[in-house]
Amino acid sequence: MKTTFVSSLAIGDPVDDLFALRKVEFKEFTTGKMIFVELGDRTGRINGVIWSGSAELARNLVTGRIYRIQGMVTTYKGENQITVEKINLADSVDPRDFLPAGPIPTEELDRRLAEAIEKVGDSHLKQLLTQIFTHNAFRSGFLTGVGGKLWHHNYIGGLAEHTLSVFGICLDFADRFKELDRDLILTGALLHDIGKVESYSLDNYIDYTDSGRLLGHIVIGDRIVSEAIARIPDFPSEKGLKIRHLVLSHQGSPEQSSPVPPMMAEGVALYVADLLDSKLAAFRRIRQKEHRPGIRWSNYVNLLDQYIYFGEDIENNGQEDI
Repeated sequence: MKTTFVSSLAIGDPVDDLFALRKVEFKEFTTGKMIFVELGDRTGRINGVIWSGSAELARNLVTGRIYRIQGMVTTYKGENQITVEKINLADSVDPRDFLPAGPIPTEELDRRLAEAIEKVGDSHLKQLLTQIFTHNAFRSGFLTGVGGKLWHHNYIGGLAEHTLSVFGICLDFADRFKELDRDLILTGALLHDIGKVESYSLDNYIDYTDSGRLLGHIVIGDRIVSEAIARIPDFPSEKGLKIRHLVLSHQGSPEQSSPVPPMMAEGVALYVADLLDSKLAAFRRIRQKEHRPGIRWSNYVNLLDQYIYFGEDIENNGQEDI
C-alpha cells in the first residue's frame, strides 16, 4: 500500500515507495552519465535523477509503468527532486494511488448529464446527444475522462464536471440574452469537449494519446459529431453545420487551437463560457496548491505569463490580529 505521496515530500526525506514513471531521458556529459526521470502520483509530479544510470537502464525503463523508488529528496535550482538509488518495477499497484479523482462521484455526474440532455427541447439536437451519449463505452469514457493534462480539471471526472459547468453557464446566458438559440448553445456546451474522450490516456498518469497529440481534441470532437449526424436519417444540414461550428470554434481563434473563430452569437457565448470555467478552475487549483497564511502571491504561472494575487486571508478579512 502506497503511503508516501509527492505532495508530502520535503528536502531530506528518505523515499521508498511506488511512483508512476512519466518521463525518462539519458544524458551523457564529459564528466559522467545520468538518467533524468519524472515521477508522479495522484498528488503531483517530481523530478528524479539517477547519477549512476546507464544507457541500457534507461532503455529498459518504460514510461507509464509503476516503479518502486528508493532514494532521498534533494533539491536542484530551488526545486525538490529525488536522488534515486534504486528503481525496480512494481508487481501490483492500486490505480487510485496514481490518478487523481474529482470531487463529484461518477453516478452524480451521470445523473446530471441525463438531466442536461433533457433540457434540450429541439428533437434533432436531442437525438444527436442521445446518439452520442447512449453508447455505453463512450459515456463511460466521458464520465471518467479528464478536462486536461495539467491546466484545468485534470482529474478523473474532470471532463464531465467541466462540461456540465459550461452547460450551466450557457443556460444562464440563454436566459439573459434572447438572441441566443437556447437549444443550439446547450447542445454545443455538451459536445464542445467530447474529443477529449479520445485525446487523453489514463494509464497510471494523464497523458495525450497519439491521436490527441497529432490531431487535437477539437478535430476529434468534430469527427465524432459528424459521424453521429451521419447515422441520423434526415438530420437538417443547417443544424449540423452550426453545431459542428460550435465545436470547431469554441477555443476562440487559430492561435488558441480552434480551426476557425466563432462566427455566430452562440459560438461567442460558448467560447466565453468555456474560457471562464477553465480559467477559474485553474485559479482554484493554483490557490489550493500554493496559498498558505502569509502567502499573498502565487508562483509564476507560465501558461498565464503572470502571477496570481491571493491577497489577505479571508478568515481575518484583511485585519491584523490584535
